[in-house]
Amino acid sequence: MSLPAEVAAITGRFLELIDASAPGLVTGLYLRGSLGFGEYFAGASDVDFTAVLADRPDDARLGALAAAHAVVHDAHPRPHFDGFHLLIADLAGPPDHCPDLPVMFDGTFRPAERMDVNPVSWHELTRHGIVIRGRRLTQADVWTDDTALRAYSHANLTAYWTPLAERLRAQPATAATPEAAAWCVLGVSRLHHLLATGALTSKSGAGRYALATFGSQWQPIVAEALRARERPHAASSYNRDPTARGRDTTAFTQMVIQAGLALRP
Repeated sequence: MSLPAEVAAITGRFLELIDASAPGLVTGLYLRGSLGFGEYFAGASDVDFTAVLADRPDDARLGALAAAHAVVHDAHPRPHFDGFHLLIADLAGPPDHCPDLPVMFDGTFRPAERMDVNPVSWHELTRHGIVIRGRRLTQADVWTDDTALRAYSHANLTAYWTPLAERLRAQPATAATPEAAAWCVLGVSRLHHLLATGALTSKSGAGRYALATFGSQWQPIVAEALRARERPHAASSYNRDPTARGRDTTAFTQMVIQAGLALRP
């Protein structure tokens, strides 16, 4: 896909700034996430990146990265330009072997973090990555292991999604929001898709999968999650009863977690 104008502006400005302040540091820049699946929804999609560095940055170069990201964020507060900076050698092994990395997330630069340092990111880079700078990454460059990817996704249902489902139950007002429907309904469907098919998909792809896979009683909340992500200004079928949206989001999330956990990792 051709890059949306705001994505091209964000990535171009970042490279311009870091090349000026730390020449030669960023040798590769790649986009992951929904963009890699040909999807981008202004106001909903983030710009997820992986930057390949020539070497481990010292304090001065960490400062240059932080400053470049700060300027980009001030100019383009949304969408978030989220991702991590590593060496090409880090990608050759499992993410668990990778050290903590400089990370930009939700408008904040962190010198040593592990946000998105996981098998999903590694696999997306080789299978769905978009090259902004550098050569295309292949399985010769990036560690991939489908068994590990499935195991990570299966564990994520317990580690992240099960507690979140409990919070939905405990906080019905939060569960009733369109944002909760989009995040939770599409998020757990994405993991179920991977465990059932072995293939990565986007959030919207997961929604289409859920419409075809789960019973008709779940179609209203899946359609609502897709609407909230893709057409947030369109009328919602839950406008007259947002409490029902919360109940349906909570029930669907819990149902898919259990269905996913029943699948072999």
